[in-house]
Amino acid sequence: MHYVQKYLEKYQFIKNNKISNGTKTNIFLYCNCYSFYSQKVLMALYEKNIDFVPLIVDITKGEQYSSWFLELNQRGEIPVLKIHSEIIPDSTRIIDYLEYYLDSGLTPLINVSRDSKVIQNINRFRDLLEALPAGVITVGSFFHPHLCGRPKLPFIYPVREVLKSGDLVSFKNLRKIAEENPKAKSILLYKAEIQERKHEILINEEEYTKVLNIVDSVLTQVEEQLKDQSEENWLCCENFSIADINLAILLQRLWELGLEGRFWTNGKRPHIENYFNRVKLRDSFVKTIPGLHVHLKMIITSQPPTYIAAAGVVSVGVVIAIAYILKKLI
Repeated sequence: MHYVQKYLEKYQFIKNNKISNGTKTNIFLYCNCYSFYSQKVLMALYEKNIDFVPLIVDITKGEQYSSWFLELNQRGEIPVLKIHSEIIPDSTRIIDYLEYYLDSGLTPLINVSRDSKVIQNINRFRDLLEALPAGVITVGSFFHPHLCGRPKLPFIYPVREVLKSGDLVSFKNLRKIAEENPKAKSILLYKAEIQERKHEILINEEEYTKVLNIVDSVLTQVEEQLKDQSEENWLCCENFSIADINLAILLQRLWELGLEGRFWTNGKRPHIENYFNRVKLRDSFVKTIPGLHVHLKMIITSQPPTYIAAAGVVSVGVVIAIAYILKKLI
């Protein structure tokens, strides 16, 4: 039995706990600190100052497709929120749940203003940013490194090669997993079909460039929006909102992939550059984004995933990665 299941069985829930004040440990988040969508929920939880227990799902080993996790979410995706017996998948649904079903006294992320125009703007930018395909943007950069600048941890060369190799066989492995899990079969087969279509976009430079151009268009709107705000304001108003969480996590991912030079540095979008420098200092951001010690642990402990990586790739990659990191530190 997986350690997460053992933990949950041993964990003694306090009877009649109220979840309204967010200070009781009856809120569990199945997540991974490197997951783009997990990061959005983690940052929202920290912004709202909600006490929760993170339960790490090892996506480097394909643990999200283990039978025990497919019982929680048949799509095999993180994050998943568990409150008492209630299960909420999908980062957007989770954040909406936190906003509308917990104590209204918690720090709001959507209804942060009495001005309806501000709320409309927040929802508009939320939708714009959430529509961007983070997975395609991420893995596509591994296939077309000449379109990016210098990638940073955790997406250094050996890690990128492992993930790229994994993408080459992911849809085939999803079909295999589907056959092994009858309850989730139809959903996983559909997901495999979508994954195969995504792969066609990833390996096609022209198609991937179109995706980057869409990102560019969205960031142009973000830059214009930030121009209209005073220096101390965030994206839509003086209060930090869900739109800011989406933007912060997106900018971090683009920076990690080495795409900041394409989109905002060197005077291209000075308001976004200033915004990113500000948001990186925010406490919720610092708590959400993994630090160097987490990167090192991930690289050292990663083994060839059953479902994703080609045999032997990770073990060689670990040696290269550690040497690379130490060279940068010394």
